[in-house]
Amino acid sequence: MAKTSREREQEAREAKLEHIRDQVSSGDLVIREMTKAERARWAKRRATLEAESTPAERGRRDAALRNRRRRAERAS
Repeated sequence: MAKTSREREQEAREAKLEHIRDQVSSGDLVIREMTKAERARWAKRRATLEAESTPAERGRRDAALRNRRRRAERAS
C-alpha cells in the first residue's frame, strides 16, 4: 500500500532524529546549553522582531508555534 505524504515526512523526520542520536552517542555532535550571553543576544533580537512585526505576522507566528508544539506532543 502506498504511503501518504504525511507518513513519508514522519519517516524522514525519524531518520534524521536517529542520525542525530547516533552522532551524539558517537561524540561527533555535542548539544549544549546556551550561555547567558547567547541568551541575552537572542532575547534582544526577539524583542526587535516583535517590535517590528505587524499584528498579522504575530498571529501567523503564534499559530505556527502552537502547531509545532501540538505536533511535538503527538510525536512523544
